[in-house]
Amino acid sequence: MKRLRSLLLLVALPLFACSSLHTSLPLTGVPPPATLSSTVFSGYARAFRFADGSWVPVPGYDYDLLAIERRFADRWEAVKEIHHRNPRYDGRAGPRDQTLYFVVRTSPAADGGLDLTVEGTLGAGKGREEAREGGFVLELAAAEKGWPVPFDTIRIRQVRGAGKGRFEEIVELFSRREDREIPFMKFEEEGIIYRPIAP
Repeated sequence: MKRLRSLLLLVALPLFACSSLHTSLPLTGVPPPATLSSTVFSGYARAFRFADGSWVPVPGYDYDLLAIERRFADRWEAVKEIHHRNPRYDGRAGPRDQTLYFVVRTSPAADGGLDLTVEGTLGAGKGREEAREGGFVLELAAAEKGWPVPFDTIRIRQVRGAGKGRFEEIVELFSRREDREIPFMKFEEEGIIYRPIAP
């Protein structure tokens, strides 16, 4: 019996080691450089599926979210945690707890805003940030495509002028067919923005 326990322990240890080393974030051995700004977003998302020509709530896919955005001179880096806490969540959108990573490279636009190029966990694409309010739109080619994934494009729209210290964000999942968009799901996020107090 002792030999069996020892054998099971030897088998289990490599499995635990592999799972503890997995991360969706890029690896680095040095501290991050100084940021121009850091912002924390805390909120909740309501999920909807497009069916029979209208958006239908699907509460089982609602989630809590927590994100930190660090801005540098030439890019942003964002880490977003998603927690599906509804008991009816069926796991089709991945694990209950997920960590997403985005790096958004920026370049000045003629109207005073920013042109954006994004790469991350969900895919890669481009977008724009407004000159004044700081809201943005990103459109990504989904990293996961083909059957059984029922979408190939992700659009993220964020508004920060929704109220003092608050944000609103809509994440749309859809497919492109020639000049048409075929909607699949959307997530309406809203919550609070936390920023450091200026000295």
